[in-house]
Amino acid sequence: MNKIYKITILSVLFLSLVSCGSKQESLRMFMWMDLIPADIYTDFEKETGIKIIEDAISSNEEIYAKVKTSGGGYDIVTPSLDYATIMMQEGLLAALDTNQMPNLTNIDPNIMKHVFAIDTNHQYIMPFAFGPTVIAYDTRLVTNEVTGFDIYSNPAYAGRMLLLNDMREVMGSALIYLGYAIDETNDIAMQEVTTLLNTWKKNILRFDSDSFQLAYASGEADIVQGYTGPIVPNLTEEKKANTKFVIPEKGGMMWMDNFLVLKDAPNKEAAVKFINYVHRPDIYARILDHTGALSLNVPAREITVTEAYINYDDLSRSTMLTALSDEVIAIQARVWENIQAQ
Repeated sequence: MNKIYKITILSVLFLSLVSCGSKQESLRMFMWMDLIPADIYTDFEKETGIKIIEDAISSNEEIYAKVKTSGGGYDIVTPSLDYATIMMQEGLLAALDTNQMPNLTNIDPNIMKHVFAIDTNHQYIMPFAFGPTVIAYDTRLVTNEVTGFDIYSNPAYAGRMLLLNDMREVMGSALIYLGYAIDETNDIAMQEVTTLLNTWKKNILRFDSDSFQLAYASGEADIVQGYTGPIVPNLTEEKKANTKFVIPEKGGMMWMDNFLVLKDAPNKEAAVKFINYVHRPDIYARILDHTGALSLNVPAREITVTEAYINYDDLSRSTMLTALSDEVIAIQARVWENIQAQ
């Protein structure tokens, strides 16, 4: 064989081996839309060489269904605490060593108490974000001061309001409004909830968990139940300045979204690195500046530029959304389905 030809062949083989060996590590994540700005993913990739592939989710039910069927090839999923509890109890999650994520010590102990109540040894549920479910409204277009869910009974705003398409959020809010606990199922309470929600339903444009933030930003709706995180990044500066976010005076729901690493995740080590990275105070502060949300990362509170749109003291009126028993879910689901069908 010609010597030059032999060298060329060896060079090609060597480059092929190098190419195969240098395949970029990636991390696939199922994340709520608009919560983490893209430049944080870019910076993480520059720092670690790990590429983030994010798919947007619209509901906890969507996360749960994908994980139950196949896992969807995801490394990290980000459900709220109620679904995180269910997934942990069903053995769908990987046990993690929190010693490899020292930045988790930055999380507010008042938040961690909700985790320890479920995940006693703190192996599965890693909090990411929290906050109250709010009512947002445009003060230029809504002449009434909005203090809570009374506004949804006001026909003056019919067709200009949205409620989340989420049984737990809407029924929980209605039960609190009526003075009940969120796990109530007695016949009287269910009848009262049905009557109340049918009144609200007459006045809303639709139930919407997918695009409430866009509907509000575009002016399709002037009053929406939702979350500051997805709403704020979509607003112009003018609309932002004229938007008020309200925790209902009679009380409402509070949520906590969490990083969960799936039991069959192909890239567990990369997932652990990313979770620890996000809770670095300077990184977490950038997320807060993007969303205007409340911070469960205590040191990050001191270095954010954007002031939170909700007062931490007002959180006392909010109830954490936690898992309910199968019996409670079954009863409330029947009521919810009847309301949706009418």
